[in-house]
Amino acid sequence: MTTTENPLLTMIREVCALGRVEFERPHTAEGDPGAGRALVRGLRAVDPGGEPSDISLSLGLLAPRAPYFDRLVLAAIAAQVPQVVNLGAGYDDRALRFRRSGVTFFDLDRPGIIADKVRRLAATGTDTRHLIPVGLDFRTDDVAEALARAGHDATRPTLFLAEHLALFLEPDDVLALLAGLSARAAEGSTLALTAEVHPEGLDSDRVVSVVDQEMFGGGGPLHTIQARDAWLALFAKTGWTVEDPDEVTAVGHFALPVGGQVVQIQTQFLTATC
Repeated sequence: MTTTENPLLTMIREVCALGRVEFERPHTAEGDPGAGRALVRGLRAVDPGGEPSDISLSLGLLAPRAPYFDRLVLAAIAAQVPQVVNLGAGYDDRALRFRRSGVTFFDLDRPGIIADKVRRLAATGTDTRHLIPVGLDFRTDDVAEALARAGHDATRPTLFLAEHLALFLEPDDVLALLAGLSARAAEGSTLALTAEVHPEGLDSDRVVSVVDQEMFGGGGPLHTIQARDAWLALFAKTGWTVEDPDEVTAVGHFALPVGGQVVQIQTQFLTATC
């Protein structure tokens, strides 16, 4: 069954896609540094009312986040990790900028987004022999089964990237995602994920509700915001060990009043091995 995507989520995806190409980004010797701009040519980020969105709003978050994940990809390539799985890839161009002989990239996202990305890549004449697009719905589809069908090799190390994805999934779906990735993770694999984190002692459902109401008028696409300890427990439950669990790497996302106090929601960067 095909479900309609929340227009706000579509807007956020496109704002991020257009924002990323505003930065100077690294690339491999075989990679295409201009592929990102070509990929998003003609893309228009509009709000649900049809008005253009201001991409500058995303630049503050992308400035630290994009380089963090770029460095992980470059490090994995240098370590001869042969597979990179980009979860919720959208219009991200890492598979193009970081092209490297012997490395296969898997881009996973909703079928409609993947189809549009494939169409755009074909129109630009981009070499995509190293890229395997995979359409799925993270809410209903088994990520482990989807990767197996796509030719992912569960006996070889993989770098799994989940940048700005978990926030838009329900907690049970995040649990299923991490468990599914663990099932495909050979020794030497790494998972890097952005986690939306609220201070300890708050009710997560209440925080999500306030964020939804204050930022989106009750119609928002955000679903999973948890305390850091809850995130660490979730990783452990699904077979992942977070590197340096006491060291917090984060950027402030937004601050909102919850229960009579102003609460800072952080985007924390969690990297784990399996």
